[in-house]
Amino acid sequence: MFLVTICTDNRHPWFSLHPTLADDAAAIIVGLADARQTTLHAWCVMPDHVHFLLEDADLTGYVRVFKGSLTPRARRIDPHRRLWQRGFHDHAPRHGERLVDVTRYVFGNPVRSGIVAEAAKYRWSGSGTWPDRRDWV
Repeated sequence: MFLVTICTDNRHPWFSLHPTLADDAAAIIVGLADARQTTLHAWCVMPDHVHFLLEDADLTGYVRVFKGSLTPRARRIDPHRRLWQRGFHDHAPRHGERLVDVTRYVFGNPVRSGIVAEAAKYRWSGSGTWPDRRDWV
């Protein structure tokens, strides 16, 4: 299991400026997990980054396909701006880090950022494992 963070290039707020791109990102995250039979514990699309908490046999492959699927959509919006920073950050929860705590971190991101008051009200997050888990934050 890994917590993955993918940042936009220069932390440009692509997803808050272009909500349809955030919708596309959410659809790709869920659809890709279904297609790859990935266990998707939690995900969240923030203005300038994306988080996944997932189990996939090929983490790099999942990220590559996700980024590659969304990039052409961003180019149609702004062909002169890069969407992604190179690479991504991944973190394997350490011994003693509970799944519920890492999930709360992912779902709590828009709350901590002041975007919403309650995680359950944030449009661009979810879980393939626990559909109502956002209520736990």
